[in-house]
Amino acid sequence: MSQNTQPSPIRVVIVDDDAIVLDSLSMLLGRENGIEIVATATNGAEAVDLVHDHMVDVVLMDIQMPVLDGIGATSRILATGGHTRVLLLTTFDDDTFLDGGIAAGASGFLLKTTPAAEIAAAIRTVHGGGKVLSPGPTSRVLDRYVRGQRPSTGSTAELDLSGREREVLRLLCQARTNRQIARQMNVAETTVKTHVSSLMRKMGVGSRLEIVTEAYKRGIGG
Repeated sequence: MSQNTQPSPIRVVIVDDDAIVLDSLSMLLGRENGIEIVATATNGAEAVDLVHDHMVDVVLMDIQMPVLDGIGATSRILATGGHTRVLLLTTFDDDTFLDGGIAAGASGFLLKTTPAAEIAAAIRTVHGGGKVLSPGPTSRVLDRYVRGQRPSTGSTAELDLSGREREVLRLLCQARTNRQIARQMNVAETTVKTHVSSLMRKMGVGSRLEIVTEAYKRGIGG
């Protein structure tokens, strides 16, 4: 008798005080393969309770909410030491929120203008232990990194990167998404993902953001 070897779906809680946004995200993400919306909440306090009561893999969390905001809720959820990851989703492209979310331990920060398919991809990334940031916030994080630490000189030669990998690295350093890179290079998005995985392996890092940070550290991010 054959056994079902399909992986368990990623169990997601969506938190937003805007009912329209909450319903829209629930509907769109609920259609994604491998993602299960187990509950929704309208404030951070409800989110903390839901994570306590359910086996939640990823919380998709708004920031500005009544009772308890998203950053405070993130801090409380992660303080329990469980496996739950938090992905912050907001309309506010503001460094105060970004820095607060990172300090609280969030695994990602996306703008609400992000397409549903990219939000779903981000959920899968953070569930797997990776980090994600929208292009605008990513650029500012890197700007602060570069200002705060003088990069060493180096080249891609020591990493033994192919021409395609060097091009993908250059575009990643411009905060491009996989879809944007695929369009610019005229290749399939799966091909870009393969190059990104190869870059992670060769650079000894575990996420897209770490690829770019390591590139700037080596002086090859420009």
